[in-house]
Amino acid sequence: MDDSLFISVFIPVYNGENYLRETLLSVQNQSYTYFEVLMVDDSSTDSSLQILNEFAKVDSRFKVFTKENGGMVANSMNFIRPKIRGDYFFYASQDDLFSSDLFEKMVQRQIETDADSILPDMEVFYEKQINNKQIIGLNGNRKVELSGKLACEKSLTWKIHGFALFRSRLVKAEFFPEDAFDSDEYVTRKLFLNSNKVVFSEGVFYYRQDNPNAITKTFGKKNFYILNSSWKLYLLIKQNTFSDAVIFSQQIGILQQYADIYSTFRNCRFEVASEKVDVEIFLADFKKKHLTNSFLFHNFRFIILNLKWKYILWVIIYETSFLFRLVINYKARFKGNLIRVS
Repeated sequence: MDDSLFISVFIPVYNGENYLRETLLSVQNQSYTYFEVLMVDDSSTDSSLQILNEFAKVDSRFKVFTKENGGMVANSMNFIRPKIRGDYFFYASQDDLFSSDLFEKMVQRQIETDADSILPDMEVFYEKQINNKQIIGLNGNRKVELSGKLACEKSLTWKIHGFALFRSRLVKAEFFPEDAFDSDEYVTRKLFLNSNKVVFSEGVFYYRQDNPNAITKTFGKKNFYILNSSWKLYLLIKQNTFSDAVIFSQQIGILQQYADIYSTFRNCRFEVASEKVDVEIFLADFKKKHLTNSFLFHNFRFIILNLKWKYILWVIIYETSFLFRLVINYKARFKGNLIRVS
């Protein structure tokens, strides 16, 4: 294949020495070679920066950037966006892995379809486990082509994953919200929505799940703010006239998520007292600003006509302070041991 499409790969790094070298080798050994690797070290305190510099020293495609610790991938993403030179963009964490033909297969499919977004196969990767779960195409079909809106809808329930080769101009046009560690959950859906079409390719992206130190595997103050991403996603779907059923799924999802997060808060022991105050204020403000009657009763005709009694029960709970406290206290007791927030 001719090197006709330049790829920018973004890898944010913070204290990733355990898996980082293996990840970078899997990028370096790609059969398709026309790419750059933008590696942003977020003030690591281990040997991560040394490892990054080792690769940059021997391979000019690897470029190292350092910044003050921002605590979230979104912060590093906004830092690197102006530096993206590729026609297409791919993101990976510091512990993920690539099959050697990943870029080649995605580029092949892009050339065939001129799609803005190309999704390879994705494996939920546990190193010591066989028969890991895979997401291949849409229901196993790699030949299907999706509109951006349909891809966005399918991604809401993980019928498709979000590790796509995106046209860079779409990525560079988006600010990644820095009010939640999982803001990529929102931005990725928006990138799908703005794509001319979304297609699928061979090649495997290995999404590591057995790293106990990954940001998605640790619990802290950051976890309470995922409500911000859920709310932005709800607004995105509502404003782009998705079906009543899709909007309803997001509505009830937010209600249940808020209750779960609030009960988790009641079951937490904060090592920093000010963080407990911050989270308590955030949760109260979120409920006051967003879980209003206009939200609770939006789409109510659909809810009544389709007999969504569970949702109606949730509305009654949210509208009745006594019932809300009762449910939260029950959930908190059910969770068992106190969770330490450090």
